[in-house]
Amino acid sequence: MSDKNKGIYHKFDVIRTDGKSEVNQKHYRCDYFVIDIVHDKYASAALYAYANECEKEYPLLANDLRKRILINS
Repeated sequence: MSDKNKGIYHKFDVIRTDGKSEVNQKHYRCDYFVIDIVHDKYASAALYAYANECEKEYPLLANDLRKRILINS
């Protein structure tokens, strides 16, 4: 079955490098959505929207996301 017929399904296991995804830590059992910013033709729009939304609280993150969009365009 192709991805076009699946919707959301378990494809990746994400583990934080800071240890906060361990049992009893803040991000244990968090639900993540992974975007391939190199090959996914919708990724740039998603990252740009996220950058716009987080810019006031996380200006450095917003700037880094916009740089990634440019690098991978």
